[in-house]
Amino acid sequence: MRHHQIAPWLLLIVIALIYLSFPTRVYYWDGIVFAQAIEDASTLKASLVHPNHLIYNFAGYIFYKLLRSLGADVRAVTALQILNSLLSAACAGVFFVILKDTLRSLYFAVCLTLLFAFSATWWKFSTDANAYIPSVLFLLISFYLVLPGRKPRPLLLAVAFFISMAFHQLAVLLLPVFALGVYLQDRSSSVKRRALNVISFSILSIALIVGSYVYLFSLARGSFDIFAFKQWVTSYSPDADTQFRFWSNLQYTLRGHVRLFFGGRFNLIKGLMNPLVVLLLGCLIGAVLWLLFSLWRSWRRSREERERRPRMEPRQQSVLVLSLIWTFVYVVFLFFWLPQNTFYRLFYLPALILLFGLGLSSLMAKTSPSQRLAILVTAVGLANFLFLIYPFSHVEKYPPLAFALELNREWPAGTVIFYGAENSDVSLVRYFTPGIQWRRAHLKFMDDRYAEMAEVYSKGGTVWFETSLLDGYTSNPYGTRWLETHARKETVKELNDGAYRIRFVQVVP
Repeated sequence: MRHHQIAPWLLLIVIALIYLSFPTRVYYWDGIVFAQAIEDASTLKASLVHPNHLIYNFAGYIFYKLLRSLGADVRAVTALQILNSLLSAACAGVFFVILKDTLRSLYFAVCLTLLFAFSATWWKFSTDANAYIPSVLFLLISFYLVLPGRKPRPLLLAVAFFISMAFHQLAVLLLPVFALGVYLQDRSSSVKRRALNVISFSILSIALIVGSYVYLFSLARGSFDIFAFKQWVTSYSPDADTQFRFWSNLQYTLRGHVRLFFGGRFNLIKGLMNPLVVLLLGCLIGAVLWLLFSLWRSWRRSREERERRPRMEPRQQSVLVLSLIWTFVYVVFLFFWLPQNTFYRLFYLPALILLFGLGLSSLMAKTSPSQRLAILVTAVGLANFLFLIYPFSHVEKYPPLAFALELNREWPAGTVIFYGAENSDVSLVRYFTPGIQWRRAHLKFMDDRYAEMAEVYSKGGTVWFETSLLDGYTSNPYGTRWLETHARKETVKELNDGAYRIRFVQVVP
């Protein structure tokens, strides 16, 4: 019994140490924006409010300041990465408990927890700055609270679900799943009692969600306007491609499910070979060969053993229903809404693994667990580490970051960058050039550009135009002629390798 109690804590510690040892350097674009907002905020204030993830920046700010107060000289993006690594390890611990309670097998619970923790997209985002990890943590806590056989706690469930939704809006899709979970939880109670539990959970959840949105919107705007509030709540990134194309969306959906579990490219390991990598490659090849041989040998077994009918206990059937609805809700929604964003599928990754585990558990109800699952999980983890996580932990594998760090070394204090539009490239380079002034081109500049440029040069600085502003100028004959006269082509800083296009040109009055 003791090893059953130690297992989740041991898993949590090991997974956290692995995450913390290989933080990604290929940053998620929102994470850089979050980090910039946190560093720009002098205290907890309305500038940290974001409609898609109400409290993430607040939690990140508190953790960042805590690390700084303890003497850690880290930037906000690093603090957010550390926070997510710890929270993701906590996710693994909670998920292990759910699996153990559902499948009644320590072997299955450990293997499937490791499959969850080291699946490609989850692992990458666990080492990055984003709001998905803490949101999924509270979704898992909420799911644990509705497991069959547990005492219904609709009010505690509502609070856990609200926190998940406050970290990221997409969690709201699980409201009907948890409502059904509360209803199915205690079948010995009367229908009236179970209905009251559902009503209590639903009303409190909705009240907390609506109340928090109204309050924080009013705090951020200084007043409340219903039309502006509706637009704010439903806002999304302006560069998001939301057009619906059936075949394209279907391809993105299928691709997204593969990328959830497998990621990276073989050529990413180029230039990073060392004895440990060679050893791990050998282990991966061995695991794949053993798995293929084992599957071939299994296929030759008797027809009776292969056609064993699945068997499930009643409580497992309830979890199966909840997991199916959990998966269905997100698959349908994401088929129409930004299906190309694989990271949104993190919200139902636990449900997919639960379904996989229930299938395995029912098929092997009368036989000892096969080693194939452990070998499969080992192969998945090694492949994702070698071809995704390990390469992405190196700066040179992310050209925009290497370019930004080079600019930070070359640009002296007093440099001013004018840019035309907010985008991920602007955010990344600006964040990693903290000593540089970034100014968005505005009407005053457009009307009297020489005065502002002359002021910068009079103080010993230099002026540069960024890609989006350069594109705006070259889109018309007048702007093109102006750049031909005022741009210093010998001082161009550029990254243009086909995958990335970032350009800075120095201009003079």
